[in-house]
Amino acid sequence: MKKILIPLIFSIAACHTAIKKTDTPAPPPPAQSCSCQPCPKIEEVKPAAALVKIDISQFPFFKDDGDKKDFLKAAELNMKFLEKSLSKNSSYLFGDRKISYELLLKTNKEFNALLSSQSSWEELNKKIAEKFDVYELKPSTKEIIFSSYYEPIIEASLNKTAEYKYPIYSKPSDLISVNLEDFNEKFKGEKITGRIENQNLIPYYSREEIDYKEAIKGKVKPLAWFKSAADVMDLHIQGSGILKLPDGKYMKAKFAATNSLKFKGWMTALLEMKLMTRAELNADSAKKFLDSNPKLEREILSQNKRYTFFKLEDNADLSVGPEGTYGYPLVGQRSIAIDNSIIPFGTLAFMKTSLPDVDNQGNYFGKKEDSRFVFAHDTGGAIKNARVDFFAGNGPRAKKFAFSLWDPGKLYFIVLKEEIK
Repeated sequence: MKKILIPLIFSIAACHTAIKKTDTPAPPPPAQSCSCQPCPKIEEVKPAAALVKIDISQFPFFKDDGDKKDFLKAAELNMKFLEKSLSKNSSYLFGDRKISYELLLKTNKEFNALLSSQSSWEELNKKIAEKFDVYELKPSTKEIIFSSYYEPIIEASLNKTAEYKYPIYSKPSDLISVNLEDFNEKFKGEKITGRIENQNLIPYYSREEIDYKEAIKGKVKPLAWFKSAADVMDLHIQGSGILKLPDGKYMKAKFAATNSLKFKGWMTALLEMKLMTRAELNADSAKKFLDSNPKLEREILSQNKRYTFFKLEDNADLSVGPEGTYGYPLVGQRSIAIDNSIIPFGTLAFMKTSLPDVDNQGNYFGKKEDSRFVFAHDTGGAIKNARVDFFAGNGPRAKKFAFSLWDPGKLYFIVLKEEIK
C-alpha cells in the first residue's frame, strides 16, 4: 500500500490537519454572555508557537484551583501512557533540550510525589524551582487562546423511526488513515485520511457527498439515529458522546475517524449567510432555527466538509471520559488538547486563564481567574500552535462551560532538570 501512497503524500500534507476527536468551534467574543459557537474563523487564529525555557524569576506561582481527585485520576492514566510509550524512539525539542518519554515518566513520578507530600503551595513552588525546568508556550504573534470541548449526552435510537431519522455511521472500510510521520519526521504528529481511486490516494467524501449524495450508501450501515441534524452536528464536532436510548439505557458513541476535510462551524455559517444575528444566536436558538427550516439544512450543514465516524460501546461507564488521542480516557478539567507536532502526549503542564463559572445545572455566572496542573492528552485538526482545548467533561455544566470559553492565557510545561554528570 505504501507504494501507492508515497507519490501523493507530501503534496497533500500541507492542506490537511491532524485527526482529532473534537474540533470545537470558537465561542463568541468574551463580551457576549451567551453560550454559542460562532466565532472568529479557526484559520484566523493560527499564531506560530515555540517552547521557551524561562528563568526562575519568570516562573508563575504554581497553585492548583481544581479538584485534587481529578488530578490524581488523570495522573494515574498519564503514567500508564508513559510507561507504555518507553519503547518509542521519537523525541521532542523543548528549546534546545531533547525530551524523551523516559524523561517525561521520571518527571511525572517526581512531581506526583511532591504534590502528594507538599504542605503548602509555597513549599511546592520552592521544590519546583529546585528540581524542574519550566518551558512556556510562546506564540510569535497574538496570544495563546484557550477553548473548550465536552462529551454531549444526546437522545438517540438504534433504529430509524419517524422521530429518529438522522444517522451516524461507523468508519467506512474504504477510508484509509495515513501517519505522515512514518514517511518524514518533519510531519511529526500529522495524519491524513483518504480513499484509493485509480491507484491514487484522494480526499475522502465530504459531508455534502455523504449526507446528501449518498456516497457511502451500501458501504456502511448507520449505527444510530437522532431526532435533529443539530444533534448529529454536535456529536460530530465534539467527537464522542453519550447516547440516551428510548428505553432509558445509555451507550457511548466513540470516535473512530474523520475524513480530515476542512472544518467550519455550522453556526458560523448561519451568521455568514445572514440567517441569524450574533445577538440572537446561541446553541439553543441555532438548533431551533435548523429544525424549523429543513429546506436550508443542506446548504448550512454542507459548509462543514469535515465528517466524523464512530463506534458504539454498550454498558459503558458514564463516569469514564471519552478516549483521547493518547489512547486512554480523558479526565474532565484535567485533560487538554495540544498541537502534538510541538508537544508530546503525557507532558505535565500548568495553565493560567479565565474559566467560566458554571454550576451543575448549567447556570453561568461569568468568568473567574483559574490556575491548575493539566496533562497533554488529546490533539486535533483545529488545535494548532498556540491554541489549547480544555476538556470540560459531560453533563449540563460541561456543555455550558465548553460553549463559554474562548480566552487568552498562559501555558507552561514542567520537566525535571538535567542530571549533572
